[in-house]
Amino acid sequence: MSGDIKLQVRQFVWEVQNTLSISKDPSEVSQALLRLSALLPHNKTSKSQDFSDSKLSEAKKEFSQHHYVTFLEFLISKLSVDWLGGLGEDRRRELLDRFFLDGVHQDAFIVLASAVQKTSPSYKQDKCVSLLEQFLTQNKLTFMFWEQCNTIATGHMIQTNQSETRRQPRVHNALWEELVTILATFPDRMANKLQHRNCPAFYPEQYFQSLAMGMWEALQKVHDAIKASNDCSMAFLQLLLGKLCIQGHTGPVFRVLLPRLTRQTHQDFVWQRVSCLLLTGVQDRCVESLVSHLVTQMPWYGVLSRLLGDGVLRSQKLKYILTHKCLFIRHYEQDLVVQNIMGYLADTPTRRPLLIQTLLRLLEVWSDSSAIKHTSYDQHAYLSKAILAGLAHLNSKEKQENKQDLIRRLLEGVQHHIDSPVIKIRRLGMVVAESVTKTVDPDGQKLKFEYEEDEETARLLSLLTPPSDPGDELEVEMETEEVLMKKTSLPQREDTTKISSGCQEGKMTSPQSKEGSESELDSDDDLEPYDMPEDVKKSKVKQPVYIRDCLDGLIANEDADRMEACLGVCEQLVRRHPDNLDEVCVELVKILLHLQNNFAIPEFTRLRRGSMLATAVFCPLQVSQYLTSEFYAPNYTIMQRLDMLEVLVGAAQELSQPIKQKKDTRPEPLVQLLPTPDEQTREPQHWRDVVQRRIEKKTRRFAKGASKPDPTPVPNKFHTVAGHFFFPLLKNYDSRQNTLDMLGEDSLVLGRLVYSLGAILYAAANTMVARQMAKSLLEFVWVLRFHTEPYVRQSLLFAVSMVILSVPAHVLTSDLQEEIFEGQQWLQDVLEKDTDAECQKLAVQTLMLLQNTLQQELSGGDKQQ
Repeated sequence: MSGDIKLQVRQFVWEVQNTLSISKDPSEVSQALLRLSALLPHNKTSKSQDFSDSKLSEAKKEFSQHHYVTFLEFLISKLSVDWLGGLGEDRRRELLDRFFLDGVHQDAFIVLASAVQKTSPSYKQDKCVSLLEQFLTQNKLTFMFWEQCNTIATGHMIQTNQSETRRQPRVHNALWEELVTILATFPDRMANKLQHRNCPAFYPEQYFQSLAMGMWEALQKVHDAIKASNDCSMAFLQLLLGKLCIQGHTGPVFRVLLPRLTRQTHQDFVWQRVSCLLLTGVQDRCVESLVSHLVTQMPWYGVLSRLLGDGVLRSQKLKYILTHKCLFIRHYEQDLVVQNIMGYLADTPTRRPLLIQTLLRLLEVWSDSSAIKHTSYDQHAYLSKAILAGLAHLNSKEKQENKQDLIRRLLEGVQHHIDSPVIKIRRLGMVVAESVTKTVDPDGQKLKFEYEEDEETARLLSLLTPPSDPGDELEVEMETEEVLMKKTSLPQREDTTKISSGCQEGKMTSPQSKEGSESELDSDDDLEPYDMPEDVKKSKVKQPVYIRDCLDGLIANEDADRMEACLGVCEQLVRRHPDNLDEVCVELVKILLHLQNNFAIPEFTRLRRGSMLATAVFCPLQVSQYLTSEFYAPNYTIMQRLDMLEVLVGAAQELSQPIKQKKDTRPEPLVQLLPTPDEQTREPQHWRDVVQRRIEKKTRRFAKGASKPDPTPVPNKFHTVAGHFFFPLLKNYDSRQNTLDMLGEDSLVLGRLVYSLGAILYAAANTMVARQMAKSLLEFVWVLRFHTEPYVRQSLLFAVSMVILSVPAHVLTSDLQEEIFEGQQWLQDVLEKDTDAECQKLAVQTLMLLQNTLQQELSGGDKQQ
């Protein structure tokens, strides 16, 4: 550009500003504005009187680049009622507003937004707000975005794949950064400055919808330019989209963009290319928020594949987010997330090797025993869902090539899952093991487990079927409904005709009347049998009446009927408390403990445990000594040890409950009995007494005193034997045997032991020995507080809560003050650092319980003082 043009434009702008500053004549002001408006870049109607046609384009470029912003700031400084009063509304809109709306849009937007922030409530601020509102409502954002896309920064090349290079500007200059920041924070800026005078067009929902529509229309122009083989840039739109995502405005923006991109990319490759460049070209720090929204909102993985293309192969950040962070670090409740991620990796042959790598890594982490212990159940279940969703996309060739690696990683983790004390973890291992062996090697040997099927297992197994396109599925459903309606319409008409004809003949004709006589004779077969609760199954063997006979029947392993009869009546015989029960109680419990269900007796476990529980209730000392001594003995199964704990806890709870007094429920006689001879010989009652009794009977009194008598105090039968239930269970927990290693692989038994100790302590609440039991239990908890198994940590938290509930508050603040303080610090650490969500929940509950108890103690002490 020649120096003469620069000097001429500078002098011309200075002349116009001088005229606007000095002149008070509206015609001179209008003429000056009209002359300068010829230099606006979008003004193609009016010709310039000061520049020739050959120099006009250069003059416009010089004015836009070096004088436009300063002139807008000059106009804003002159905005006042006195200065604009003589122009008139129409003339003002034609001459003044066009400098802001038809000039360089990004500069005008920045100047207006900055002017609103710098000014106080006045005519100047109101005018700037009005211009900004017109800027949004007149679709100027679209022109602003397209100007940035149509501005190509030369000299910057980026490689999109191995065989293709395209021009893309990588210059994120200060102007773009400032503009993007203002666009992303515009509603907050206006709300903070204008407050109750804010315009509806600046509200977040409406503003971001307008912004997204402007981006979409700019994308349409980009699409048309690419189809016309014209060069353009998407760097500004990528920068803006990333800024919006990281600011938390992904939802309102994608509510506009995603449905339109989904529809346009269905069959148009150019739109797929535009979408891929837009979504995968955002800054690395913005990829996570963008991808998180996409994987949770896409209805089908095929749509995600069309939008992202092979961007995961070119962008390391996108690959890290999709294949690592969204699978191993974060977890989502929706099953659609893992289906979208694994389906996207499997949708094209170029991405399928990444699917195999991701699936093998998932199985490796899933099989790690440390990961099972130190991750939450929700996270581990999410990994299991991802594995099943990935298996659904393997083809026969990939199954055959990777069968050995998949099976090897699977078998390493199945045993760790089965050894877990958490039932849900064990069931996850079973479901995944069955699914992997069934999918990878359908003709080989398959693993089969017995587990309870529920809604969660059904959801897991449903992931083995890849989801279909919702659009195609909807069309199939509509066609099916139409076919069914056509098929069912004709029989309905025939039935209606038959019914109407039957009514005209005076009788109803039914289809059954056309059948032969045999159907009429067999009509009783259609009757449903009723359940008769009075029916009692008669046993072939007479039930025993004495406890000795019951013992002999339980030992008789050859006679199934006799064993079933004895086991069914054993609890009733024990609760009658026969005289010789003390002599045979230990032998009875020993027999029941070793009894096996060899004949598949119904409710065997309930009857067996109920009999042992009844024996422990009526002979607590002998049975507790036997069970606690045998708990750490060798040659017992895990189930038998758990049965011992179950019996001890149940007996402690039943012994600690007060005995319920049986009430006389005999009904009153319907007929008044005749007076006895003694009553006939009594003296007649005085009439005043009779009247007073009738008055008392008919009179209602309020607040006369306690309506019910105070409960009769009953001694706690458990307090004399509580120590025998509790202390022997603490002595050998760290011993290691061939059949029991509670500090090792048998953590299930350790967790149940801690639960049982807490329940036994709660049953001994308010007894003399409860204080010593609580102290011993806290020492036991302190030793195991860093156990790696979440189930054990949950049981420890339960035990601490039982200590708080079982011991008086003044004991906690005096005798157990040091232990409680250390326990409170440990609860805080669990709340902040524990990886298990259930442990954190229990820690919160225990802390609240402890704080409430201590607060009540402090308030009670203040009242006494």
